[in-house]
Amino acid sequence: MTVVTDICNLALSHLGDKGSIENIEIPEKQTEIVCAKWIDVSRQTALRQMMPSFARKREIWPLDAEYVPAFGYEYAYLYKSDCLKILGIGNLYEKNNDYAVEDNHLLTNGMYETGLPVRYVADVKDPNKYTPDFVDLMSWILASNICIELTENDNKFAQINQILPVKIMQYCGVDAQENKPIRIERSELMRARAGLWPIGRKS
Repeated sequence: MTVVTDICNLALSHLGDKGSIENIEIPEKQTEIVCAKWIDVSRQTALRQMMPSFARKREIWPLDAEYVPAFGYEYAYLYKSDCLKILGIGNLYEKNNDYAVEDNHLLTNGMYETGLPVRYVADVKDPNKYTPDFVDLMSWILASNICIELTENDNKFAQINQILPVKIMQYCGVDAQENKPIRIERSELMRARAGLWPIGRKS
């Protein structure tokens, strides 16, 4: 079972000999105070970067009938407080990218009477849901965030930030393999049979 202190101790191990921590809920030692300061930011950054499967959600966001955009869009839907990154509206193959996020709302021209179907990355705070690769990535991001304050070592900071992009590419690539994009075949023959255009049309 993963706990937040485990991730903090991994981050401290990336910094070198900085000991370990026992509690960041009521921090006492300097390492605990610094880790407590940066743990939320590091978690959210890791989730946005990796977009892991355990953090992907599909929910219906309600229409806010009292909020009317001044221009550009017709409808506003209440933005979920746990949303870190929107993956899309509706089903994967629909590719609806005509929206904007402003003022705690998602703005669009689509009217969804029963609510807007949104796919997004949620801010998952339960470490028991974390996969080992996410734990490792989050620990490196945390290490980068706390490095200067705990070590005052620019070389160590530079070293961690050379490793971090490699970790991001490594773990984001693994998760992407589990969530392969849907390829939509648009056969001209099938479209012609459906009467959408003649096969021998001129461009």
